[in-house]
Amino acid sequence: MSPPRSEPARRDNVAKGPWGPPGPEPSRRRSFRERFLEMLGRDDPAELVAASFAVGVFIAFTPLFGLHLVMALALAFLLKLNKLDVVLGTFVVNPLTFGPVSAVALPFGRWILKARHEAAGHLPWGDLLRKEFWQQARPAMRAIGIQWAVGMLALAVVAGALTYFVLVQLIRAHRERVAALRPAPSGRAAPEDEDLE
Repeated sequence: MSPPRSEPARRDNVAKGPWGPPGPEPSRRRSFRERFLEMLGRDDPAELVAASFAVGVFIAFTPLFGLHLVMALALAFLLKLNKLDVVLGTFVVNPLTFGPVSAVALPFGRWILKARHEAAGHLPWGDLLRKEFWQQARPAMRAIGIQWAVGMLALAVVAGALTYFVLVQLIRAHRERVAALRPAPSGRAAPEDEDLE
């Protein structure tokens, strides 16, 4: 018969549980900010980290809603990018930001196509659920949809490129700041001490 375990040992065993000590929180439970800061501090080259996130931002602005996750994983695999960072970038356009982004995309697309403004106020909105409404609204809705899609694609290129160039500089500055705060290796004088000598 084994001797009874001491109280500290029992407490330690309860804390660890049958599967060992609790590990870090799963990635899916981490906030956007926590994941973003981890991305900045990773050892991957700054260009690779920025490219992964920028591709996700590009995908987020494309009008192919419902396919963003598939596109993100496919491009990450083909381009050998960090899959989680690409997926994280796709969250830039979400239900909260979709309205403002669309409000910019529609006039932007209209300007690119040099198209006229399609007035939707004259449509019989009271008959929205009737077939006659959609027959009358089809030309205007089609023109608006094309203008919006072109604007979203143009914003995707602009946002993706800006994200890459800004993020590369941000990552480099962050890593330089972290490196400057690290203590000097043992046995080697800090730069300030060397100057004093």
